[in-house]
Amino acid sequence: MINDIILIDRNKVKTPSEEKNVEKNDEMKLRIYSCQLIQEAGIILKRKAVTIATAQVLFHRFYFKKSLTDFDAKIIAPSSLYLACKLEEDFCRVYKIISAFYFLYKYEDLKSKHYYFDVKNIKLEHFRIDTESQEYKNMKVEIFTYELLILKEIGFLVHKINQHPHLFLLPYIHSLFNNLNKFDEDLTKKVAQISWGFLNDSMRTTLCCEYQPRCIAVASIFLAANKLNIPLIRSTNWFKLFDVEYEDIKRICIQILNLYKIGRCHYIDVFKNKKSS
Repeated sequence: MINDIILIDRNKVKTPSEEKNVEKNDEMKLRIYSCQLIQEAGIILKRKAVTIATAQVLFHRFYFKKSLTDFDAKIIAPSSLYLACKLEEDFCRVYKIISAFYFLYKYEDLKSKHYYFDVKNIKLEHFRIDTESQEYKNMKVEIFTYELLILKEIGFLVHKINQHPHLFLLPYIHSLFNNLNKFDEDLTKKVAQISWGFLNDSMRTTLCCEYQPRCIAVASIFLAANKLNIPLIRSTNWFKLFDVEYEDIKRICIQILNLYKIGRCHYIDVFKNKKSS
């Protein structure tokens, strides 16, 4: 049996960044930006989907403990991915992670100007960082340092925070459509594919810290069904099958859909503890 994860009440908790006068909107955009990079680096490095999701959870959780003004998102993002690779037994050399993020940082402007930039077609060997450079050495030391700090800040209770909605998706879809007597293999595949996309996008938000994974999975199914014009009527209480409240589904859907209004985010420099050159 899968236990519920530890949640954070965003209505009651002020983040460390907010306490240090970072605008709420800026923090949200920095989280989105960093999780975009984690996902893109994970794709470049051909990491498992669960590894990428774990890295994004670690990143979000860390910034409920520490401020963006004290710890630069540009180093916590690769540190989160490096740690996630270990936790998910999806090992990746630190050199490759540094190289992937080095490329993404160097070509951030290019990506923002070219809508059809596709990280799946990138060959990492074309964008090598000099391993003898001070930049590489500093980044390597920082990643080793911050992976331990991330573990410390989440209290080593990884199993209490690290369950992903992706785990629930396919069983829930099959269960739902069987109960509605609408099971169709092709339709189920379409729902699963679209739902998976919504789940991946949801990881850019703090939903993974605010709601149980099953709630996010059900909300993603609801969005996918809506996109495919499949009626999931509230009065049938279909969501009760998964121990989820309709109001939670609505709130989650609003946050996911809001991502598409915001669009692609870019780095906002709020980091104050810069090393003097």
